[in-house]
Amino acid sequence: MDLSQEELAKRSGVSPSSIARLETGKGNISLLNLLSLLKELDLLNELQLTFRDPNLSLALLAKSKTNKIRQRVRKQITLPPNDEKEWTWGHKNG
Repeated sequence: MDLSQEELAKRSGVSPSSIARLETGKGNISLLNLLSLLKELDLLNELQLTFRDPNLSLALLAKSKTNKIRQRVRKQITLPPNDEKEWTWGHKNG
């Protein structure tokens, strides 16, 4: 198949810069973009041979993309109760 980067980008929905980075090996590409490119190049079945689990298909991988909201998880720090006198500005404590 003889396609330009621009035509492949239009057909696959992957940006031309992502395609260029993939071709030159100078960047990373998402799995979803890789699957889109392989589908347009009619090479999706070639990649299927790399999966050992017959129940795991590329179609399932592509569908599993969810829009989960990332949340930062932080340990809750519990402080001991403050038994000291109240501190105020401008006065000596203690």
